[in-house]
Amino acid sequence: MQPIDYQGMETLSFRQIDSLNGLAKGTAFRLFKRCESALVEGRDYFYLPESAHAAFIQTLKDQGSIYQTTRHLVLLTRAGYQRMQGMNVCG
Repeated sequence: MQPIDYQGMETLSFRQIDSLNGLAKGTAFRLFKRCESALVEGRDYFYLPESAHAAFIQTLKDQGSIYQTTRHLVLLTRAGYQRMQGMNVCG
């Protein structure tokens, strides 16, 4: 699975995290929402609103890297993914 390059960082989408961990669609999103207050935007994740990133989001949909239903994109960095795992909520 290829990480998604964003601002020179390797990131993962919720779809990729669900797939890597054998989780049902939406599981990574729900885990992120539970952990969000402990994560720092720009370090642990990037929030990309559809209004500003529509073309990039569409490209990722076309590549199958994100869910087709994605409107606003959250990309987790390696640090953010590890932080979520460390909170013992993933899995």
